[in-house]
Amino acid sequence: MNGKEIKKAVDVSARAGSILLRSGDEITRVEETIRHMMNAFGVSRYDIFTVTNGIFLSANADDAPEGTGCYTRICDVPRNSSDLSRVDMVNTLSRDIEAGRCGIDEAEARLDMIENSKGYHPALLCLAAAVAAGTFSWLFGGGAVDALLAALCAVCYYPLARILGRTRLSKLLTNGICGCIMALLSVLFVKTIPGVSMDKVIIGAIMPLIPGVSFVNSVRDVAAGDYISGTVRFVDVIVTAGGIALGVGATILIFSRLGVI
Repeated sequence: MNGKEIKKAVDVSARAGSILLRSGDEITRVEETIRHMMNAFGVSRYDIFTVTNGIFLSANADDAPEGTGCYTRICDVPRNSSDLSRVDMVNTLSRDIEAGRCGIDEAEARLDMIENSKGYHPALLCLAAAVAAGTFSWLFGGGAVDALLAALCAVCYYPLARILGRTRLSKLLTNGICGCIMALLSVLFVKTIPGVSMDKVIIGAIMPLIPGVSFVNSVRDVAAGDYISGTVRFVDVIVTAGGIALGVGATILIFSRLGVI
């Protein structure tokens, strides 16, 4: 392969890896996908280093002397929420490339389509959050009213959580605000509706915010030997959970000191 072809292969492979990483995929699968694509494109001399917010990929032409003809791509990957639909589309693309059903130019076009895809409709995400909140409230011992109110809490705060997630606010502050709103709604329900269990409502309502995928991926990264990435993701999980706990705890403490509850 000449230098131009190697550059294109590196660009496409790194771009696919960055989409996976941005969508919440674990480090091992990101590097595996990049390797499959690079090999399918005919590049044999390459090196990959991936962390939770960046990809470093370099390649050399087979006939180039060591230290010459090298092309390096560095991708800065901001942490976003999980999007398993994009992960599935990139994995499908990788399998098509490896099977010879997709060339490098078509791969670029499909990556454009994947990046421009809107994902799940906000109304569907809000409905899923409501179902999850209500179900978990019921599983943890809440009644039908508690489950319904937990679902209502999720409908009220989840759109705000999605909006705040696209801002430059820290995760600690974002989840603290959402935790505060949940606690305020729970206190309101307790004071206006008889027989409501505030703890069951809050337990169910926080579930859509719990970073379960990030926690599982942090464990998988550590198990695979990617200790830096696994530790960073675990700290991210702690910050998210800490923000929710601070928002809920501070709000309930204030209302209890005021004698409201």
